[in-house]
Amino acid sequence: MADVQIQQTPPETTSSGGSSGAVWAIVVIVVVLLVGWFIFRGGLNRTSRTDININTPGQTSANGGSGSGSGSGAASGSGGATKTP
Repeated sequence: MADVQIQQTPPETTSSGGSSGAVWAIVVIVVVLLVGWFIFRGGLNRTSRTDININTPGQTSANGGSGSGSGSGAASGSGGATKTP
């Protein structure tokens, strides 16, 4: 019988394993920052505050302000909001 000698060398180790961990750490940090920005800053829903002030004079009395005083409960038609230019 012949003697069989099998020699197997271990695979070469490269330093890329450590750098891929650093890349994954940076990717995770960026993703966490993006998620936090979308949650706390509103993300794509940009809202703006616009104050619209419309001064409309309201009716001060239940009878229309200038009724005849007959007590019928119906407004006389002349008392409402007046339009000023």
